[in-house]
Amino acid sequence: MSSILSNSVKSVNTSNSSNNSDSSSTEIINIHQCFEIFGFDFTDESIIDSSGSDREDEEPRKQRGECRLQYAANEYCFESSPPSSSPTSTTTKRGDHYFFNFNDIIIYANSNDLLNLLIGLTQRKQRTFLSININAFGKKFDDIEWNIESNKMKCQPNAGGGSFLSEIFSCEIITRILDVQLFKTEMEIKYFFINRPMTDYLINFRHPYNLTLGVSVTRAYAHKRKFTKFDAYRLLTKKLAGINSSTKNITNARIWKQILHIWCPSGKVAKVVKKVYNKLDEKLKSNTVVIVTIVNCKWVFTNIR
Repeated sequence: MSSILSNSVKSVNTSNSSNNSDSSSTEIINIHQCFEIFGFDFTDESIIDSSGSDREDEEPRKQRGECRLQYAANEYCFESSPPSSSPTSTTTKRGDHYFFNFNDIIIYANSNDLLNLLIGLTQRKQRTFLSININAFGKKFDDIEWNIESNKMKCQPNAGGGSFLSEIFSCEIITRILDVQLFKTEMEIKYFFINRPMTDYLINFRHPYNLTLGVSVTRAYAHKRKFTKFDAYRLLTKKLAGINSSTKNITNARIWKQILHIWCPSGKVAKVVKKVYNKLDEKLKSNTVVIVTIVNCKWVFTNIR
């Protein structure tokens, strides 16, 4: 399955005219080729240390890796080019935002956020916070063109609670963005200690990297009242602490790092979450990648199809 970050799209100037254009023609290039072109390798032990230990020369090498990524991001934008069995999409650029237009939804994000996501996923100790927006054309759960990975999650049991639909949609969006496959669902993940915080699902980057990421899903939502800074603080501290705990507690997978996927019903709520996150202790944030997603689907928050 192809995705937004699995395809790097080189912008091609089609005109030298003085007036600005909102869109550009594009040339599809696989992001793995992009890594090779700029000398960045997931399997390079100078950048990825599976033990997580510090090395004397790790920081300079990491900086070189990030510089390559920065240069790559300046030369490339991101677009999805799924096969015919998946939702098809086109891309447009408006200002510094990229719009990925699928048949069922539009995903749009700031180019800097896409770069930060890429760096956050490839640098083991790098924490990242970013926002993306989703505009769904249909307002019902069944209006989404579900892919293989999210359909697989639909058929699997979960640990209960009222967030199953938001977890399925999270899997759909994450797999579209990152070109990953669902590795383990919630009940397939095994833990050394029971009755501890759990991870919602695991994903794998495809060959040759085979890195495993955990994903925890939550909703920044207050029913029939205003979502406050206290709500955001309670949510973030609970989920980030839970991620730090579950990463160490999982026994049947080796976790590279985890994503905290936060659904928000509005940009106003997302701003509250960001303000509170910026004031949190750095140890609590650890190396977690936080993806705040603003979506216009009520069923994500009500868990009612």
